[in-house]
Amino acid sequence: MYDSLRQLLNTLAPFSQEELEKSLPLFRPVRLAKNEFFNSAGRISLRLGFLVNGLLRSFYNLQDKETTTFFELPGEIAVDLKSFVQRKPSIETIQAITDSQLLVISRRELYMLYEQNWKWQQVGRLLVESAYFRMEDRSIFLQTHSAHDRYARFLAEYPEVVKQAPLYQVASFLGISPETLSRIRKTV
Repeated sequence: MYDSLRQLLNTLAPFSQEELEKSLPLFRPVRLAKNEFFNSAGRISLRLGFLVNGLLRSFYNLQDKETTTFFELPGEIAVDLKSFVQRKPSIETIQAITDSQLLVISRRELYMLYEQNWKWQQVGRLLVESAYFRMEDRSIFLQTHSAHDRYARFLAEYPEVVKQAPLYQVASFLGISPETLSRIRKTV
């Protein structure tokens, strides 16, 4: 279960085997059933999860309309980063689309690791940079490409999501209506 997390951490910082074995027990296994919430809007996000298996989505509600912002796949981090860092109520909800398993660390324990070892600070910085680039890429792509192009790229990058997520969530992620997505799917 910890192998994929260990691999990720080793790509981000030069941890010794001993350093990892000492810190990995702080990541506790958490199972989420389909539709269960990892984080809810209005609450402060006090934990970060590494997705081992399953599928999650991040979304927010505005005027009773859900907008999907991201799908988290195995090997990715699940967290409302702004809430986690600033300790302010979250605007996003993170929900399991399928039964999922995560390795979860509390904010307090992660910040303790930051204080104890510079390598953990490097991990944190690189993960935040990656999250920022992912958001920026998505924002630019949504503004500069047609709905058809957005769906084609989504199919290429996230084929497993298309098979598992409801189409209204995919449409929301792409910034289009479910009806438009249905029309596009007939042409692809």
